[in-house]
Amino acid sequence: MNKWMVWLCSLLLLLPLAACGNGNGQGEKPLKNVRLAEVTHSIFYAPQYVALAKGFFKEEGLDVELTTTWGGDKTMTTLLSGGADIALVGSETSIYVYAQGTDDPVINFAHARQTF
Repeated sequence: MNKWMVWLCSLLLLLPLAACGNGNGQGEKPLKNVRLAEVTHSIFYAPQYVALAKGFFKEEGLDVELTTTWGGDKTMTTLLSGGADIALVGSETSIYVYAQGTDDPVINFAHARQTF
């Protein structure tokens, strides 16, 4: 009975380790490519830069390709033409696109700053 308990405890302790990666790349999912366009380099995007530099996106299965498009109009054009999957840009550009009567409006889902 004592050997049985030792074997069972060992199995229960080792079972969670089986779910851990072995570091050799076997069984890992391929990275999903995400093209990200930013309107400008900004301190507001600092967490993004840290995540890119530290490889946090890759750890989550994302291969993020960052492009700076230097202007809201250029960023929105890049997004609408299929040159980017996600755009970091002010909400006014989405309003301009909507005001032009598009059938497929751009959706804003976050705001990076607060004003008083």
